[in-house]
Amino acid sequence: MFTFIDGLPEGVLGMESAGKITHEDYRDRLIPRAEAMMAKGPIKALAVIRNEPTDFSPEAIWDDQKFGFKHWNDVSHIAIVTDHAWIRFVAAMFAPIYPGHMKTFTLSELDAAKAWITGAT
Repeated sequence: MFTFIDGLPEGVLGMESAGKITHEDYRDRLIPRAEAMMAKGPIKALAVIRNEPTDFSPEAIWDDQKFGFKHWNDVSHIAIVTDHAWIRFVAAMFAPIYPGHMKTFTLSELDAAKAWITGAT
């Protein structure tokens, strides 16, 4: 499921994912919130993925891909916070072609990630 991170400035969508992520999580929670924010202009995103096993259903993976391509230019900055090396590797592969700014952080660098995403211009 997604848990939203409170206390971030307007225009910054913070979320933490853990456990089972489903189509309903995207359809009912993440996409409506993100698109409401994007209606005001590009947003910044802070994604925290902890060490608990995160299991994306096949439908959720498809939702993530569709949403990402639809809003390719609507997220100006992405901070990905995780200790999963494979996620940081995938982010590093996409960073050169992503039109916005993307940076990865370890979980111990969460405060630095928040500072970067909230101060990023």
